[in-house]
Amino acid sequence: MRTRLFICIFFVSSLFTAFSQAPYKNSIGGILGFTQGFSYKTFPVEDFAFQVDLGFRVSHYALGLDINANLMYEKPIQNGFYWFIGGGLSLGPAFGGIVYDDNFPIGFKIGANAIGGVEYKFPQIPLTLQADIRPGISFFVGNGFFHPRFDYSFLNLSARYTF
Repeated sequence: MRTRLFICIFFVSSLFTAFSQAPYKNSIGGILGFTQGFSYKTFPVEDFAFQVDLGFRVSHYALGLDINANLMYEKPIQNGFYWFIGGGLSLGPAFGGIVYDDNFPIGFKIGANAIGGVEYKFPQIPLTLQADIRPGISFFVGNGFFHPRFDYSFLNLSARYTF
């Protein structure tokens, strides 16, 4: 019974992967802009991408480390160009700016964001370039304070190796 189930799951997932319209399966690389760090993107199902960015985050309100995960709907425009739209969550420690306190210089940030942008997949080499914007809201929490703030991330650029 387990063997049959495994064979059926393998067959269905192989068919699904074979007819997928995703430009690639996985990519890993770097991101620059309001976030500087590492970026990973995968297409678990056709037309939907999951992207995770981990790095140093710069904003008007605070600095800090940030992990930002986004689920995106992505469709082709033409000749290797794709557009996408989606949303995600971010969290991480924050310091400086509004979270700075002499007694407790480190706070915590949790947020929600929208994401939209374009991506180009080079046809002859395993490289993709992406530009996006991520407006959202962040909640800074620390030593007895809670600050909701508009979290702007107006331009991020990514370059990733595809595989």
